[in-house]
Amino acid sequence: MKKLYVFICLLSLTGFVSAQTYLSEDFSSNLMPPTGWSIENQQSQWSVAPSSKAGGASPEGKFSYIQFVGSTSLISPVVDLTGLTTVTLMFNHFYDWYANPAPKLGVATRTGTGAWTSVWEITPTSNVGPKTEVITISNSSVGAGFQFCFYLNGNFYNMDYWYVDDIMLMTPPALDAALTSIKLPQYLAVNNPATLTGKVKNMGSTPITSFDVGYSIDGGSQVIASYAGQNLALGASYDFTHSVPLIFPNPGTYKVDVKVQNVNGGIDNNPANDTLSTHIGIVPWIPSKKVFCEEATGTWCGWCVRGICFMEHMADTYPDTWIGVAVHNGDPMVVSEWDAAIPNIIPDFPGYPSGTIDRVKMWDPEEFEQGYLEQIESISPATVEIVNFAWEPATRVVSFDVKSEFITDIYNELRFGAVIIEDSLYGTGSQWGQANYYSGGSNGPMCGFESKPATIPAAQMHYDHVGRAILDTPYGTVGSIAQPVISGSVHSYHYTYTIPASWNYDKLHFIGLLMDQTSGIILNANNEVIWVGTSELNNDLRLRVFPNPVMDKATVQFTLDKPGTINIKVYDLPGNCLIAMKPSQFQSGNNKVQVDVSTLTQGFYFVEVSVDGHTNTQKIVVTR
Repeated sequence: MKKLYVFICLLSLTGFVSAQTYLSEDFSSNLMPPTGWSIENQQSQWSVAPSSKAGGASPEGKFSYIQFVGSTSLISPVVDLTGLTTVTLMFNHFYDWYANPAPKLGVATRTGTGAWTSVWEITPTSNVGPKTEVITISNSSVGAGFQFCFYLNGNFYNMDYWYVDDIMLMTPPALDAALTSIKLPQYLAVNNPATLTGKVKNMGSTPITSFDVGYSIDGGSQVIASYAGQNLALGASYDFTHSVPLIFPNPGTYKVDVKVQNVNGGIDNNPANDTLSTHIGIVPWIPSKKVFCEEATGTWCGWCVRGICFMEHMADTYPDTWIGVAVHNGDPMVVSEWDAAIPNIIPDFPGYPSGTIDRVKMWDPEEFEQGYLEQIESISPATVEIVNFAWEPATRVVSFDVKSEFITDIYNELRFGAVIIEDSLYGTGSQWGQANYYSGGSNGPMCGFESKPATIPAAQMHYDHVGRAILDTPYGTVGSIAQPVISGSVHSYHYTYTIPASWNYDKLHFIGLLMDQTSGIILNANNEVIWVGTSELNNDLRLRVFPNPVMDKATVQFTLDKPGTINIKVYDLPGNCLIAMKPSQFQSGNNKVQVDVSTLTQGFYFVEVSVDGHTNTQKIVVTR
């Protein structure tokens, strides 16, 4: 079945920089076509993808299917190869097959505006790759005015996508091992062993039969592991696992330098690509963690009842550590900015329904539990709390702080974010009805949807976990956390939002997020509003309410460093303000005021004291 959503993405061309490289561009500017390149036919189908399907690093180039029969080409700039008779083109790619006959994929060359000569061509009959292609070009095109292109020719509906990445035009050195990636846990507990993995790629013409990989911590001595018995041709890679784990007996942030060396028993010809570095944070204790799932869905999507089914299962099974949000597309519940960002937020976005947990991987809703079990074990470098929560029903303004205490130094760009979710949404009209491809049971059981009609009327549907707002952007609030972050520091950011009149406040949930903008990962989340122990900025009030429990009158005691105007309010659990005392002037030092709570029914309440922007809240129990 053809995927339900067409998603366009862009090309990243990264390369090996040396005297033997004639075309190597870093397209982080996300231009398509890249600077100096051009596209012939179907330009809108070439775009940028935040994925790594081709086997390189994100982002990568992507051509998306369309109902069209013909050809298209992504054409390189003109390259002066005067004096050469042979040149090597290397690239990574992955072809996502759909049906036969598939369009032909190829590479062609020319001189100036002359005719194109194909130098590589395949007609896929199934998925191809991810793999590295190495093409030796020695035809008459090589010389002044050289160009090459990637082309597709045929029925573009008989494919899904073609991903291309890491394009290089070069004459390779004789011996060159490149360390192309390394991986360590981002955060780890004290004395827990960390395993170093990575990838070594042959960028030279001589096959690589052996090499060493060494790592050092904070500039210390190298720890070496040797790898022999290889036979890596030009463009081939080896995924290594270092034999000696890293162990850190003390908390802190450590720099780890990794180097490939002793290639074929000697020194390779290009030391510039031998070394990579990363940081690892060793935490003294492990903060509480909740995972955050974003599911792409829509009432028009017949498969998306699968998302409804498994989102509910996860909420019921893991209520204390799972936060799920349904991000709608093409229906009355859409949040345009969030919806537009979903193809970038969900890695390797395949269409609807699909989701991501903490923005680490893509998961089908049926796999959410597997993804949850993986991600809940990851260590967060900080707590997340929602504090200083306030709700004004008259103006429908809600405000709160998202606050984190950090337990390790962090050098990546971090951001706070906030999300508002609503349950029990329903409406009238055809767009509120849910398409249901599980109707009749031919596609198997699905939480009872197999007994419902193919289009479930709006009157029989309600929608939970619906994403209503994401603040300030789908990627958090720019500048909300100053860099760098130092271990032991506390950061917070204040959010204010006016709740639309059509939203049911009693069905809303407020979520705080801690985002790593560098990696794109959500490090931690929380959906609990914490009324006691608010922002560190507010501890100078030293609020105390007694007696507690209280029947009729409570004494509110607070301490001021200087005279100020005090506002005292009492809220119920949903956040409704039930008592608002007239603002009063108080002197510096210890102060007391009585609050009459005799009109309140038995239950839990919160007393909020504010002065000059500083707020403390304390929970009280009213008895009868």
